[in-house]
Amino acid sequence: MYFIKARIIRRIYLMGSLSLGVLAPIFCWYMIPDFNPIHRPLSYFGVAELTFWYWNISVIIIASALFINAYRSIPIYFTNLNQKKLLEVLLSISFIALCAVALISMDNFIIHRIAAYSFFLVYNFFVFCFGFIRSLKYVRRGLFSISIGILMLLSSLLLLPFPSYGIFEIAYFFLLLLWNTHLFYKRIEFEDRILKKKEPLRLT
Repeated sequence: MYFIKARIIRRIYLMGSLSLGVLAPIFCWYMIPDFNPIHRPLSYFGVAELTFWYWNISVIIIASALFINAYRSIPIYFTNLNQKKLLEVLLSISFIALCAVALISMDNFIIHRIAAYSFFLVYNFFVFCFGFIRSLKYVRRGLFSISIGILMLLSSLLLLPFPSYGIFEIAYFFLLLLWNTHLFYKRIEFEDRILKKKEPLRLT
């Protein structure tokens, strides 16, 4: 009974936190109506007086949800210890980097920029590796993650025509949330199916 309650609470938390990835920018944009992502990055919400606390706390909550969602999925999809360790290390680095983005102000320009770049690059690589390793056994089953990973990388091309990172960040986080939502619901379906059948937790 306790296990079931804990699972339900975890799922509610993850759903709420992933939704926050959409709601937080909308709310902050509402609070600062003259914000323009063409000219300012989303990180601006982290230094603006009206949205400082809300934005940074939201980023930390989202980072935790991204970590938990993927971390809980890794042992379901992968059995090889080295593959699991690689993915867990990449996921941990991206989690620390995203938390650093929230905790380190844009006033510390270099450190903040290093943390942001680290998150974008490492999480992108994590998603791609997640799909690539899966495709080593079943090509079709890794295609979605590989495609999202490639699109994440291609979204960096949006840095060329625009003077700010805002449009790129919106595109990147849309893909990030799309991948995590897909991963979340696939894991829920699998866990519920296993719970009913009382079979070992392993995806085929």
